[in-house]
Amino acid sequence: MPKPNADEILTSKHIRTYIQFGGPRPGNPVLYGGQDAQYLSVEGVGVPESGGVDPVFVPDPSIIGRYRLVGRKISPPDLASATLKLLERHGSVPRQLIGLKCPFNIYQPSGKCKTLSDFLSGWTNYVLIYSYAEVSDKDLGTRTGWEDDNVEDSLSLTLADVYPVGALVFGEAAAQQADREVVDIVYGGGLQCGDCGPQDDGSKHIYAITKSSGAASPGLPSEVIYSLDGGSVWGEAVINGIGASADATFIDIVGDKMIVGVESEGAYYWSTLTDAGVPGTFTKVVTGFVATKNPTDVFVSNPREVYFSARGGYVYKSTDITAGVVAINAASATSNDLLRIHGKDETIVATGTVSTAIVSSNRGVSFSTVAGVISLVPVTVQAVSVLDNRRFWVGTNNGRVYYSSDGGATWTQKSFSGAGAGSVRDIVFPTDEVGYFLHNTSAPAARIFSTWNGGEDWTMTAPRITNLPVFDYAGRIACPNTDVAGVSVNAVAVAGLAGDGVDGIVLIGYASRL
Repeated sequence: MPKPNADEILTSKHIRTYIQFGGPRPGNPVLYGGQDAQYLSVEGVGVPESGGVDPVFVPDPSIIGRYRLVGRKISPPDLASATLKLLERHGSVPRQLIGLKCPFNIYQPSGKCKTLSDFLSGWTNYVLIYSYAEVSDKDLGTRTGWEDDNVEDSLSLTLADVYPVGALVFGEAAAQQADREVVDIVYGGGLQCGDCGPQDDGSKHIYAITKSSGAASPGLPSEVIYSLDGGSVWGEAVINGIGASADATFIDIVGDKMIVGVESEGAYYWSTLTDAGVPGTFTKVVTGFVATKNPTDVFVSNPREVYFSARGGYVYKSTDITAGVVAINAASATSNDLLRIHGKDETIVATGTVSTAIVSSNRGVSFSTVAGVISLVPVTVQAVSVLDNRRFWVGTNNGRVYYSSDGGATWTQKSFSGAGAGSVRDIVFPTDEVGYFLHNTSAPAARIFSTWNGGEDWTMTAPRITNLPVFDYAGRIACPNTDVAGVSVNAVAVAGLAGDGVDGIVLIGYASRL
């Protein structure tokens, strides 16, 4: 007999609405509808998957007057749209009457048995993000003053995207293969419907690199470990020619190829991936690297624009990874060691020792030094993420996170629980709203922080970050290689050092789907 109080289906009572004026960035607080802002509701949400699918016919080669279907024409989709309704509260001038000329974000957490007024921890299902809403029309409704009706304003919105953020449940993977520290990790592939290879939503192919065993016996060189099914089954690939005690430093995907950097050898190794995603034989490349100015990290803008940070203030670029690199910044902006590099569109940022950050706004044609991340105490800036030409995030070896909203001219420290101790090792933003940074305490003990409002708030607790095991530290975190936001923000792969200080660890975080 059914329960009279059954509550299995999501209804409007399980949803609350928040708004973030100015969009997803630090300094823009998230306001609770009906408390910090007007009462809010969202209606008529439309999210086109495509602009239309039309057939492509050719004459049938055998029958006159008949046609054969040979393809489909798929046009690009329109932007998502919705209507935002606001009930005017007493005591202030409603902001929507003054005008909303700049984009803003809307968030709708949903769940039950918790307090939905807690933006970070009060949801149990997911948070639906309405990204960069812009008002195209305002309907101020009926204002007769004769009847006791609600004064309700309706705003017609155009949205950059609408996507959910769920609870990441973590599980350890590749326990047998990760018998040494796992240094770096990356997703490969991308959205594939099965026409040109195995079906993949962008989260199936995962590649990581381990350290060597050093001089220990038996000597085990660095190797690539990989999964082609989202982290259930793992294989190993030999890096042909790598030194027995040389440690792989970084890994990334360049088109249909994989690249593995080895700082100690002043080199990288490349391999062509099969259609199924299996690495082939590796080839070593040293061409273009200057002695002692060895590569430390890589940023792949596209297969013909691959950038490397390096020791001694060097930045290299490759337009063909099979042929080598050229130096595009030979210590002209700084002579400090550069340890990390990232970019977006025209902008590239490299960071390193002595609080160094150098920026190019012209795809690496020239670099300039920006203000020191910390002006008083030199630190190593060992994590960087570039969102656009003005918004940068960095993490340091003394456990701090900073952001710049003006292209690096000024920096602001972002507070979080445990800041100022331990180390921040990586920071990534798969979308403008969703980001992660890796922090470990001085114990050491690993922690993962997440944001879904552009860095205004960060949390390391449930429901977003759940069941994280105890281990020493996470060195790198990766997100699926896809522009489908709902995929890229609901799966992560983490590489690091296990709690015994010897073995490596690979964690896969995944939001459950039904």
